[in-house]
Amino acid sequence: MSAKRRIRLTLQPLGVSVVADLLDEEAPRTASHVWDRLPVVGPAYHGQYSGAEIFVLVPNPLQIDEENLAGIPVPGELFYFYQGTESVVADPEPIEEFVLVYNRGVILKQAEGMPTRANLFARIPGDWKFDWTDFQKACAQLRLVPQTLQIERVNEG
Repeated sequence: MSAKRRIRLTLQPLGVSVVADLLDEEAPRTASHVWDRLPVVGPAYHGQYSGAEIFVLVPNPLQIDEENLAGIPVPGELFYFYQGTESVVADPEPIEEFVLVYNRGVILKQAEGMPTRANLFARIPGDWKFDWTDFQKACAQLRLVPQTLQIERVNEG
């Protein structure tokens, strides 16, 4: 078995980071898609429909097949989400997002508050209440403190 691939999420200017493990066995196509798109850097947005989630928009959106779908995530899970232009409330251009859930009580929702599911591709190890509290608190502050989210590969060895 090969070593797990990892990605680092960093919020700037607060300078807090967390590392997540890609779910290569559970979501091989999505994990490879995300890995190939990195690094991604952009404004961090707080979810307006789902609750305690943050996301970054990925340039040049690409739609991939559904895989390892979830709609009721737990803190520390990362998702690939794609929205086309077919909805009456959709943006005029498609969007691709990498989404991090940082607290409990999240139900993934799309425009108009409709429940949705997304591809689960990575997970932060440990407990959000004890192991990555600084990052979790920075995510919660995002509504008041604008941040840039950088997602990059972690090179091991």
